Amino acid sequence: MKSPIVASPFPTGSDEAVSYQHETMPSVTQAIHATESPFTPKVEAKLAANAEKASRDFRSDVVTVPTADMMHAILNASVSDDIYDEDGDTSVKALEQKLVEMTGMEAALWAVSGTQGNQICLRTHLTQPPHSVLLDHRAHVHCWESGALPVISQASATTVRPKNGVHLTLEDVKPNIVLDGNIHFPPTRVVALENTLFGTILPLADAQAISKYVRALPVPEGQKPVAMHLDAARLFDGVTGEGVDLKAYAACFDSMSICLAKGIGAPIGSIILGRKSFIDRAKWFRKMLGGGTRQPGMMAAAALTALEYTIPRFPVIHKMARSAASELEAIGYKFSLPVQTNMIILDLEAAGIPPSAFVEYCAREKVAVFPMARIVFHHQTSETAVQGLVLALGKLMEDKKNGVALEDKKVTGGYS
Repeated sequence: MKSPIVASPFPTGSDEAVSYQHETMPSVTQAIHATESPFTPKVEAKLAANAEKASRDFRSDVVTVPTADMMHAILNASVSDDIYDEDGDTSVKALEQKLVEMTGMEAALWAVSGTQGNQICLRTHLTQPPHSVLLDHRAHVHCWESGALPVISQASATTVRPKNGVHLTLEDVKPNIVLDGNIHFPPTRVVALENTLFGTILPLADAQAISKYVRALPVPEGQKPVAMHLDAARLFDGVTGEGVDLKAYAACFDSMSICLAKGIGAPIGSIILGRKSFIDRAKWFRKMLGGGTRQPGMMAAAALTALEYTIPRFPVIHKMARSAASELEAIGYKFSLPVQTNMIILDLEAAGIPPSAFVEYCAREKVAVFPMARIVFHHQTSETAVQGLVLALGKLMEDKKNGVALEDKKVTGGYS
């Protein structure tokens, strides 16, 4: 069955006609399902094979591959130039507006990646050194972005270890805020939090307490207030896992960077959010960092479809992770962090299991993992793969208890 064509009052092919067509579509997903498949059997088979491979990959939630619906959205996306066309791209604008509506923040901007989104936000907040950013010692901004913070923003990092071992609280932040007055220390200009971090939730109450304190700090003459930034790469996991309102969470921050690939499952991209004046300035830094793209509408359309498809599935994904964690705990495994969303962090050291053995035993069951023992569930994870994972780790623990020599060799692999 072919989808109905909505007559446009604008000239065919004009930007107005494209905008009208997009606005009159009730839903990207509905439109996709109302059409015949544009793919050949060979292409459909390839999509299915890619999804099957991703279903057995527990290394990260970025390993997901585009669904048929996403591919269809890409084929039907607008193809305006995000730099040359003054009005931007219709699909990108629709995606930005969607995130504005969902979060309650004032404006949004497409970025190529989560790293780029974070660094654009921090550079936009920061003006001139000396300045520092306060953050969790494990923060992605600090550990996994190739040292971008000091290079791009000339900023120092004040790293803090949470006393509760899981997430930062106001008790952690207060004594580590550096105010103006002591020339030995760069003053704090941004507090950068992260939700989720290693799958653990930064509770709304703690985010609100930190935000209230930071926003009440005195503002030295000639300086901007200390800003609140959130690495919101997996924020949808966080608010779903805690069961809190997304807009209430977003209200704690002056800027956020939401990754569209992690968890959401889009092929590429992030959205940064903040006040309109902030986003207007951020556009300059996006351009400096190579974020001006030509036909980003294809990726934006895929992301819109992913938002509709994936977010309602987060409770099921989290339940799958908790269920697997319960089975692993029952056979003797311990966890480095509580299982709160879509990640299990095994404590292999406590079990006396070498990381290389962990990878090897999982590979025997055709399950992919990183040696750091972080197990990540996503919307394409299959029950069959989970059974294989538990079976592999059950055999590993049994062999360990029976005194089987486990090969301990150097293995490499990181995660994000």
